[in-house]
Amino acid sequence: MSSISRPLAGPSLTFHLAEQVATLRQDEAYRRSGRAGRTLVKDERFRVVLLAVADNVEIGTHKADSPMTLQVVQGGLRYRDAGGQYELREGDLLFFGPGQAEDIVATAETALLLTLSATNDDYKQEGRANANS
Repeated sequence: MSSISRPLAGPSLTFHLAEQVATLRQDEAYRRSGRAGRTLVKDERFRVVLLAVADNVEIGTHKADSPMTLQVVQGGLRYRDAGGQYELREGDLLFFGPGQAEDIVATAETALLLTLSATNDDYKQEGRANANS
């Protein structure tokens, strides 16, 4: 059973991102590893996760079977794909398919929104995992 005591789904949810980011940066995980995240929305196949990432910390490579977006709320990112290496700044949005963005690294104190909508395979696998929890 989840220890989350806030709503993750509903007809309408509002988030004050600056407050959420400030809370994440006080989190033990952020102090320890330079990364912390909080799921804001989890509704069927749809997810929105807020991430706080310290300067020069690697976020990694997208490995799920579904596409996703990364929206830079604060700071910046560097990533690589088959076409080369790119930089994202505050206000930029990156869309990519499964495994297509690699070596994602924060280039400053960064906050970003990760949005994904699981494909059928992701959803089935997650459902099995949740059934076993």
